Amino acid sequence: MSRPLFYDPNSAGEQPVALPSAPAINLAAGVILQPPLTRRGAGPGLIALLPPDSTLNLSNKSGDDKPLDPVPVQKWAEEGFAVVGITTGPGSVQENLKTAVDGLLSLKELDTRDKFAVAVYDQHVVADVVAAFHQDSRLACLVVYGYPLVTVPLVPTLVFLPAGSADIPSVPNVTVCKVDAPSSSFVFPQTVDFHTGTASIAHTKAAVHIRKCLGGPFFDLEAIWEEHTYFEFEVRSVAKTMGTMVAEPYVNHVPTLAGGVGRRQLSAFYRNPKDTRMQSISRTVGADRVVDEFIFHCTHDKQIDWLLPGVPPTGKKLAVPMLGVINIRGDRLYHEHIWWDQGTACMQAGIIPTHVPFEGKMLRLPIAGVESATLLADERAVSPNEMLGPTYGICKDV
Repeated sequence: MSRPLFYDPNSAGEQPVALPSAPAINLAAGVILQPPLTRRGAGPGLIALLPPDSTLNLSNKSGDDKPLDPVPVQKWAEEGFAVVGITTGPGSVQENLKTAVDGLLSLKELDTRDKFAVAVYDQHVVADVVAAFHQDSRLACLVVYGYPLVTVPLVPTLVFLPAGSADIPSVPNVTVCKVDAPSSSFVFPQTVDFHTGTASIAHTKAAVHIRKCLGGPFFDLEAIWEEHTYFEFEVRSVAKTMGTMVAEPYVNHVPTLAGGVGRRQLSAFYRNPKDTRMQSISRTVGADRVVDEFIFHCTHDKQIDWLLPGVPPTGKKLAVPMLGVINIRGDRLYHEHIWWDQGTACMQAGIIPTHVPFEGKMLRLPIAGVESATLLADERAVSPNEMLGPTYGICKDV
């Protein structure tokens, strides 16, 4: 497929790509079944026991101030699970768990029918949930947010304890993670205790634990990232690029604070010069992240505000080493954190000098130009330690 010469938002290929959609099913009072919200459309079952909002310290943030993270049921569904959310209310834990299992087994999108994961977010039901594992061997693993266990579960269990909680004695099957949060509400985006970083780290650990116990769902993260960059840099389609992302994604270009938060902002953000390309250097694939080391090539023939904000086109060819930390939820991207040395970008664009006055003399700035990219691509292409030599630093009188 050839690259388009310019971006036409009204072209047939730029119509919005439909997001994965599956209506939630009411199984009983306070018990809701959400089928997987991935492009794959099928997955194993997870049961989440949630406290009612009335017991949480809710935040007053709204609109653009609200966190992007969805509530647990949607978040696990975007990870590829069929999720039953049980809000504490009428009915016993045993009855609600049976309703959840029966509901999952009736779902055609369920691809694993002999074992289920349970995540407990409500301190009042921990003991009852642990007891239920003795009654149903299909409950295969447990995640507990914030609360010590009263009895020892029979299955692999991951417990998140907020700072200041009493330690849990070492017991078989139980892994304890202390988290830097004042309460277990750190995972709920609608509360004042929500903390993005802590919630993200805990979610990754929980996902690894559950996938190991259930045998999935697993996705080819590298292929998902390559699909995204193909649509962004080769096809140059904003709609198709956004189609590879979750409902509310974000991009953060760290050196320039540029990017987009949420689908609306990000859709307006994805624009690139016509000859952009990525030269891959290395790649590390984790449980839910791809760390990509690459060189970003382009001609600065138009203003690129995410890279050189406010700088008019210079016509210079740029080769900027970059590092991307890409978080993938299920089979779609959630966020990109992109890093680079802004000094080399400015030096290559010719908008900063090589020397500046300093205490009556001239100081050669310790900033490399295109040599940074050249050395990254070939470790022998540039003589090492040149900046440590006499040509850098204070070099002559004014």
